[in-house]
Amino acid sequence: MLSKLANTDIKLLRVFLAIVEAGGFAAAQAQLNLSPSRISTLLADLEARLGMRLCQRGRVGFRLTDKGRAIHDASLQLFGALDQFRARAGALRGRLVGELQIGVVDNTLTNPACRLAAAIGRFKARAADVHVTLHVLAPTELEQAVLDQRLPAAIGAFHHHVAGLSYAPLFVEEQTLYCGSGHPFFRRADEAITLADIAAVDFVDRGYGGGVKARRPGADFRATATANNMEAAATLILSGRYIGYLPTHCAAPWVERRLMRSLLPARLAYESLFESITRKGVERTPALQAFLEDLQAAHGAVAARPATTGAPRRRPRKAGARALSRASAAS
Repeated sequence: MLSKLANTDIKLLRVFLAIVEAGGFAAAQAQLNLSPSRISTLLADLEARLGMRLCQRGRVGFRLTDKGRAIHDASLQLFGALDQFRARAGALRGRLVGELQIGVVDNTLTNPACRLAAAIGRFKARAADVHVTLHVLAPTELEQAVLDQRLPAAIGAFHHHVAGLSYAPLFVEEQTLYCGSGHPFFRRADEAITLADIAAVDFVDRGYGGGVKARRPGADFRATATANNMEAAATLILSGRYIGYLPTHCAAPWVERRLMRSLLPARLAYESLFESITRKGVERTPALQAFLEDLQAAHGAVAARPATTGAPRRRPRKAGARALSRASAAS
């Protein structure tokens, strides 16, 4: 392989990258649509072509060797260069071609302020030959993936900007504190709940970005559980044993079914600014540049709003929330 890189070698390297990304043979099986024994054979063929051992596998689990990590990094650079070539060649023909991989945090689809779907629609209308892959990851994972150049761009709420990344504002998401129907607060009017009461009960914190206190400096919560995504937080809140924050749009279905209610929204709700991120100093493919332009255009004036991450929401409670509070207090 070191003297001549053939198409077969490219295919073997793609299998290797899929194994590393999945974290082992078993996890890569579904992605590659191959049996573990076949995956093992292909990896052995790659090692034979390279003349080096790339990973340890077996009872000890899957782990890259030092040479395996180096080949993994070189493979990422190789496929990145191939994508750049395809994109430039396509641009010379007046077409956007190649691949576009975008990362996004979970539970953005029901947020009316998030126009990601509209942006993808705009992009595909002019880039029909681009293969789009959408990844759902935690905010810290998104930032690391963009820094490592595993993803060219990502979208999320990033509360501490990282050196080496460029951030562009997109939209704002409201975060509200909730309890489940089995919680003692559920039937208590907001007027009868104090901040000291809030601080005394079990709270679901977020397992990334420093937790809620990083977003609400000075907030006093007794964190006794941790959630790494919104579905996990909602599950713990619905247990009736914890209070916790959810995006308002995410909690709406449970609020409507009276399985959740908001707590002191006028005092404790806050906003998170969602941004797109790219790595500084890395040349953007024509496809990526076109998508980022469509992303900004889809969000329109929202993208021009100033950052309000962590800012409390000073607004009257919604009529639905007041009605639910009165109904809870009366029942």
